[in-house]
Amino acid sequence: MKFALLIYGTEDYNKQLSDEQEMEMLKLHHALQETTVEKEQFIASARLEWTDTAKTVSADDEGKPLVTDGPFAETKEQFLGLYLLDCDTEDDAIAYAASLPLKHHKIEVRPVGWCRN
Repeated sequence: MKFALLIYGTEDYNKQLSDEQEMEMLKLHHALQETTVEKEQFIASARLEWTDTAKTVSADDEGKPLVTDGPFAETKEQFLGLYLLDCDTEDDAIAYAASLPLKHHKIEVRPVGWCRN
């Protein structure tokens, strides 16, 4: 079954990390990727750019596309990145999420209803 590991945190925290702190955090991400690639469970991953680079596409009152700067949802935490994995069970996906840095981040584990390989 395919699962998305959706990574949330605050950009302010991530932006203030030193190079050494960021590399320490990325070691856990690299380990997850290596493990899931070896087990043929890795599908994709992405680290998103900061929210000030985002655009939101919606519709105006007439149904015409409306493009605005920034993300739509205004929250204390931002969506920072994701993994798409093919795991045998939800418990496996949760275990992978638990292997990532959690002190300043939250990982949402969500089944994916469709995906093309």
